[in-house]
Amino acid sequence: MAESRARSTDPARSPSPPDSSTERVAGKVDGADSQSEDSIVSCVRGIVSAPGGSLLVLRAFLGVTFCFAGLQKLANRGFFSASTPGSFQQQLRGSILTSPLHHLLNPALHASTPVALLISFGELAVGLGTLVGLFGRVAATGGMLLSLSFFLTVSFNDNPYYFGPDIVFFFAWTPLVLAGSGAWSLDAFFAHRAERAHQAALIAKSKGGAAGRRRAAELERRTFLQKASAAGVVGIAGLAVGGIVAAFGRIASGSGPLSSSNHVGSAGAPPSRSTTTSSQPQSASTTTSSPTPTSSPSVPKGVRIGSASQVPVGGAASFTDPKQGEPALVVQIRQGVFRAFSAVCPHAGCQVQFESQNDLFVCPCHGSIFNGSTGAVQQGPAATGLSTIPIALGSNGQLYVDG
Repeated sequence: MAESRARSTDPARSPSPPDSSTERVAGKVDGADSQSEDSIVSCVRGIVSAPGGSLLVLRAFLGVTFCFAGLQKLANRGFFSASTPGSFQQQLRGSILTSPLHHLLNPALHASTPVALLISFGELAVGLGTLVGLFGRVAATGGMLLSLSFFLTVSFNDNPYYFGPDIVFFFAWTPLVLAGSGAWSLDAFFAHRAERAHQAALIAKSKGGAAGRRRAAELERRTFLQKASAAGVVGIAGLAVGGIVAAFGRIASGSGPLSSSNHVGSAGAPPSRSTTTSSQPQSASTTTSSPTPTSSPSVPKGVRIGSASQVPVGGAASFTDPKQGEPALVVQIRQGVFRAFSAVCPHAGCQVQFESQNDLFVCPCHGSIFNGSTGAVQQGPAATGLSTIPIALGSNGQLYVDG
């Protein structure tokens, strides 16, 4: 006991008291940091732990993506022009050749612009509804149907299947279809108001008051009308934004008409789209080309597509395949040797372009690359090469293909 008391009273052994001012400052700083961190963590936990709060990130991603996709289409003037590579009509023609839906897509060709507008504004509506969480299950169902339609047309032939994004988007919508928008949404806000109206209706019924029941019915009707009005405001805002973006896109890309050509064109000219519809598959014939021997007739069998002088050595020109009614390209790989290929990308039906400086066919939609001399695929996502078209050079300097 004595030793213990001596040890406690020995100034050399007892710790020095801390500086009170330093302690107060450190306490304030540490306290502020900890309170700030605690508030952020609590806020995040509150959002995630709320019913459906974990869906907020998924809603944000899908909403922003579909809004951007819709606005991008509306701003792209070429998306609605049949003569532009990568246009909706062009992709639709290619999808008819490669999609399992085949002939079910044919009617859309006769109204390609309205269908393209419907898809563009549909994506925008789905994106806006998902972002604000208004009629969330309806918006998610619309997004799922759009993703499924894209998968069955544009990305159906992606190999392996997981290279195609549309199948991933299709399944990404399922949580929102099953669970709705969740917390932090207009659906949750109006659901809370509807619950209050329902509780008022129950109280009124229990009391048997006719005036109370009328009041409860009025509250329910008002809540529904407010939700419908909010949907109308969001829809009008989407139409206005889409219209403005489309107007600016057309101003930026010029207001002149887009020209198209269905014959052999000038050197290096980009291929053009035929206006002839067809749902027959491209033939997979072997590549044939060479100047016509002297023993052959001066005019080969087939359909004349134009003068050989319009195709420079190492360059390409566009024409319409008379057998399939689809755009095609003819290339002069060396002096007097011509080869012709379908210009329809086997991946999703976009129209490929020829890059003479690299001797390559390039798809502007998804980046597939094909050999400029053989049409063989060099880079996916296309799984097969371009279909070849038999071509011959007549002694009269004209080019002929099978008709």
